Amino acid sequence: MSPVRHAGRRQRSRATRFISLDTHACEACWQCVEACPNEVLGRVAIGRLHRHARITDADACTGCLACVRVCEAGALDRVDR
Repeated sequence: MSPVRHAGRRQRSRATRFISLDTHACEACWQCVEACPNEVLGRVAIGRLHRHARITDADACTGCLACVRVCEAGALDRVDR
């Protein structure tokens, strides 16, 4: 599954060694934040329009992929090594 690209916008990704996050594709449902057992992901919520998940502690990611499995928007993806 590859990150969703939106026309006219530069793709913004953040990554750990195991996952990548496309903040433009994120629908701010926060399921990934709740699913992560290591508190790797956090929230950006500025007003009603600027809302998405963010990687807050990349070093804590163990690659369990719980966040990728729950992300219905396709904003999180496994990093191929």
